[in-house]
Amino acid sequence: MLKALQNFFQQTTPAEQANMHQVEGLSNDAFLSLVLMTEISLADGELSDEEREHLLDELEREYGITGAQADNAIKEAVQAVQEASSLHDFTAQLKAISYEQRVELLENLWAVAYADSALDPHEESMLRKLADLLYISHADYIRTKLRVIDS
Repeated sequence: MLKALQNFFQQTTPAEQANMHQVEGLSNDAFLSLVLMTEISLADGELSDEEREHLLDELEREYGITGAQADNAIKEAVQAVQEASSLHDFTAQLKAISYEQRVELLENLWAVAYADSALDPHEESMLRKLADLLYISHADYIRTKLRVIDS
């Protein structure tokens, strides 16, 4: 019994586990953002080719990461998503970034959701949860969705 309690308290938190998945060339916040984008991609049960391409483009455009390094980053993000117990594990640390950056992240998440030209109800539900967890107003939630639809 005592051994079980000791093991429980020695386990790393999911946020710490996400930190262990660090990828060269990405800051912790950038990796957590990639994890959230991957979470949206997997919300409908699969990472489509279009969604994967969108993630690769985002890594190249925002961070200059390409090739094997980008593939590795996505692989690490998928693993982090699979190991996580809740979205809070990733959003807790991202609340520290500015409101504008969180809104920009939400817009990127909408773009991932629409990358395969279809918005799955699970993706939309997850986006609503993420907006709430990141303390993004409903008005900005709708504005970001409409901006992505219009582009």
